Amino acid sequence: MFKRLDVKIIVSLTMILTAMIAVYGWRIGSRQQSVYVQSLSNNLRVLSHSYADNAANFLVVKDYAGLESQMMNAAHIPEVLSVLVIEPDGNVLCNVVRPSRGEAPHLTYDVRHFPAPRGREPSLGREGDQLVSWAPILAGDHLGWVRMALTLETARDLQHAAWRSSLQIGALWILVGTLLMVLVVRPPLRAIRELSRFAGELQDRKGAQVPVQRGVLEIDSLADALNHSSARLHEAEKRLVAEQERLAVTLQSIGDGVIATDTGCRIVFLNHVAETLTGWKQDEVQGEHLDRVLRIEGGAGDADALRELLSVLEARRTLELPGTRRLRSKNGTDRTVTVNGAPILDAADQLGGMVLVIKDVTEKAEMEEERRVLAHQLAQSQKMEAIGQLAGGVAHDFNNMLGVIIGHAELALLANDLSGQMQDRLREILDAASRSAEITRQLLAFSRQQHAEPKVLDLNETIARMLKMLHRLIGEDIDLSWSPGFELSHVRLDPSQLDQVMANLCVNARDAIAGIGKIEIFTDNVMVGSAERARVGDLAPGAYVRLVVADSGCGMSAEVMERIFEPFYTTKQLGRGTGLGLATVFGIVKQNGGHIEVTSSVGKGSVFTVYFPAVATSSREVTQEKKRPAGGTESVLLVEDEPAIMEIGATILKQLGYRVYPAASPEEAIDISENSKEKIDLLLTDIIMPGMNGRDLSERLLESRPEMKCLFMSGYTSDVIAERGKIGAEMCFLQKPFSVESLALKVREALAS
Repeated sequence: MFKRLDVKIIVSLTMILTAMIAVYGWRIGSRQQSVYVQSLSNNLRVLSHSYADNAANFLVVKDYAGLESQMMNAAHIPEVLSVLVIEPDGNVLCNVVRPSRGEAPHLTYDVRHFPAPRGREPSLGREGDQLVSWAPILAGDHLGWVRMALTLETARDLQHAAWRSSLQIGALWILVGTLLMVLVVRPPLRAIRELSRFAGELQDRKGAQVPVQRGVLEIDSLADALNHSSARLHEAEKRLVAEQERLAVTLQSIGDGVIATDTGCRIVFLNHVAETLTGWKQDEVQGEHLDRVLRIEGGAGDADALRELLSVLEARRTLELPGTRRLRSKNGTDRTVTVNGAPILDAADQLGGMVLVIKDVTEKAEMEEERRVLAHQLAQSQKMEAIGQLAGGVAHDFNNMLGVIIGHAELALLANDLSGQMQDRLREILDAASRSAEITRQLLAFSRQQHAEPKVLDLNETIARMLKMLHRLIGEDIDLSWSPGFELSHVRLDPSQLDQVMANLCVNARDAIAGIGKIEIFTDNVMVGSAERARVGDLAPGAYVRLVVADSGCGMSAEVMERIFEPFYTTKQLGRGTGLGLATVFGIVKQNGGHIEVTSSVGKGSVFTVYFPAVATSSREVTQEKKRPAGGTESVLLVEDEPAIMEIGATILKQLGYRVYPAASPEEAIDISENSKEKIDLLLTDIIMPGMNGRDLSERLLESRPEMKCLFMSGYTSDVIAERGKIGAEMCFLQKPFSVESLALKVREALAS
């Protein structure tokens, strides 16, 4: 019975009318209740403050009996259920209660403590079926609270009465309306019922020809039309299903993400790639707005990107978002993508939505970024290489000239007929040349790695000699403070490597200071025990010399400190740094068995602490360096293409007692070796020479003279020597410019090897 359309219409309209009347009655009752409660609240607020003022007078004079009498009067108001007076800490001074509205109030002393509100502000609110007001008792100081509770039973009764009245009136209207609907609706629905039965049969059979009783022209025409439409609809449905399947397979086969929306920018379709990129499944976001799924970051930002995509629907045009964007998935993963949008238009040129194609270019972007970084690193390396080659070439010629000056000055000092004034002048010349050689060595140390020759050094003396050069590096605006440690232990370290460490640390500190600042350098002795190993990088227990370089610069964050020793990592502006300075310092410290650590915070400067293993001051190297070496009687084949160096080298060797065979070129040296029947004990040759390098020359001569020793010398830097001269660290090597003492020592060392 309830499946019949006329019954459904009548019942539905009756229920709708009933619901509307019920809602109307409820709203009327609620509105009346709200007005009543608001009025009651206003009265309660005034009443509670009035009795709080009265209570203040009684509490000031400590008239508690009068206070109870006053509160009992308040409790006789019909709607009042309780009146409570408490001190700020919650102690109850007076408690008047009424079990119900029809009973008389009475004092009770059962409750001794009641939670008091915080602060001094009054409050008013509902607590269940009661309206409760808290009013502070103020008389200069906060003396306590008056709590008054009113019943809302009258308000509830008022609402129920209004609701019942509305329902009674509504019931009469429902009865009248139902009778009218029965009389008006039922006759025309009989014909509709017959047509609905036919339509139901047609739908169940899906395309079959449904027979109906003929004889009425209108019914016959309607039946023929429906039969024809049923057949056409069945064929169209099969074609549509096939097209949908082909379209779904095609979209799922595309390697890019595809998102289709309707004209309201609500999700209609996501293919598998789009699900992977966004982290959402289609059934999760079907019908949701696009901005929930497509969270684009980068470029112009989320809002601008989505606004641009919406222009596809507004302007009905194809759009490609410029550049690449970051697409954040549901789980927070970021991918680099490009986004294209196009409108969906049907055969009638009607807008049906838009389709977005999202191409994942994360790997390509990472490769491009890596290529850019590598290109930048290559440019920096080539720049450093060019600087190193230029410095090496200049140093070679300059060292040759300094070698001539030093050699002649030292030989002149050996003369016995020199006056004291002449000796002083020669010593000044020798000292100036030695300082020039030291400056050249330091400049080369900053541009490239030198041939490592560790020596026992006093850090205080070595750093003190560098202070003048360090002042030039950091500039006049920065104060350089030097505090040498007392009785500092010695370390074993190549002086050029120490130059690199100090220069890079000071330049790094200078760049961290904006304007005027201070750099502090100090040294001291430290003893590392087992307890300190974890703090200082697992150094072996023992004695160390600590070198500290502190600055008052901008400081570094924890993220930057984690990467400062990485090669090519720099936070400086483009062109201000190569990213190799601190990496070089780290490598030198680790190469010499030490440790480096940094402490810093943003805005509070940085402190670099370097630990070098201490060595005994009675080392044989120190003693050997101070002892003047003796000469010898062996024969030396001296090969040097620079005439001045050839002359001074031969002169020094002859004065030391050696027999010297000078050769101005490798070819001349080969001719001397092949034509001389005398024994040649040592080949002393320059490494870089025209036509043939020193290593190739030594290999050629050793074929006929295998017992001959070799000593190589050069004014070039070690990497140029290694590349062009094929000389390794194991070879005996003499760095130009050389003194009489250093030449004599190296010759004896080579002959003894």
